[in-house]
Amino acid sequence: MQKIIEKSLSKKTEKSTKEVEQILLKKLNQETQKIDFSKVWDAQTFHLNHHKDFLNAPLELQNKILAELAQNRFREAYDIEKAGMSFAAKMSLLSETINEQKLYSLFAAEEATHFHYMQKTLEDVDLTTDDPFIRFLNEVIATGSRRPLIFIIQVILEGWGIDHYQLMERSCLNPELKKHLKLILIDEASHHGSGVSLFNESELTKAEFDYTIEMMSEFLNMINIGPVGLVGAVKKYLPHSKEADLLNDISAVDDTNRKLTYIKNMMVKSQSHKILEKIENSGLFQLRF
Repeated sequence: MQKIIEKSLSKKTEKSTKEVEQILLKKLNQETQKIDFSKVWDAQTFHLNHHKDFLNAPLELQNKILAELAQNRFREAYDIEKAGMSFAAKMSLLSETINEQKLYSLFAAEEATHFHYMQKTLEDVDLTTDDPFIRFLNEVIATGSRRPLIFIIQVILEGWGIDHYQLMERSCLNPELKKHLKLILIDEASHHGSGVSLFNESELTKAEFDYTIEMMSEFLNMINIGPVGLVGAVKKYLPHSKEADLLNDISAVDDTNRKLTYIKNMMVKSQSHKILEKIENSGLFQLRF
């Protein structure tokens, strides 16, 4: 199965037969407007409204930074929803009951709808990326067994997605995008909630527990180093900006600690006490910047 999922995750070709395209057009017909990505979120959303180098930059340069940060968010969402289709298909096959299989089949349809919207929104955007989080996500989906997948993907990452999409939706300045982000949030909540109900830490085998700890360690190591993507995007256009000042101005310490606490709370919520204890003892909830 792993090779099949890996092939699914790496698909690049889009078009199929004429008949398939007509069915998709009928089922997924969504009008998307041309997006000015520099107007989707303002500087305050990214906490750049306190950064002197950003504020002193010409308006055109500020807009380039805001556009890149917005596009990065949507490129990541595009890859996450694409991976979500493969995840739901795999979980449908791994389901232990007919109703679980129905659940994951419905999830697959929702992920396909989200992916289609991201695909249309990013129609004129270069989708080339080497995002370490997407590499991690694809690895987990390809290699994980049922119980670790429920915990890592549904409990943690879909729960993480709720927080992420809430922040995106709340501060979004584009009414059309805001509407779609709200719809995604509704689906994310059901994906996460069902994962919490299905997960039982005591059912994990030793191999599954060890795998879960390994993958969660990898994920938390990407969080506790701070907002690398945001810093990289700003430094690309403002190379003279001092990283220490930027991290301070965007409240990176407080924001990263908030994210780590949110993840910890999801473990408590799903009664993953042994996983939480192991991770806490490893120091993975401590900042590394």
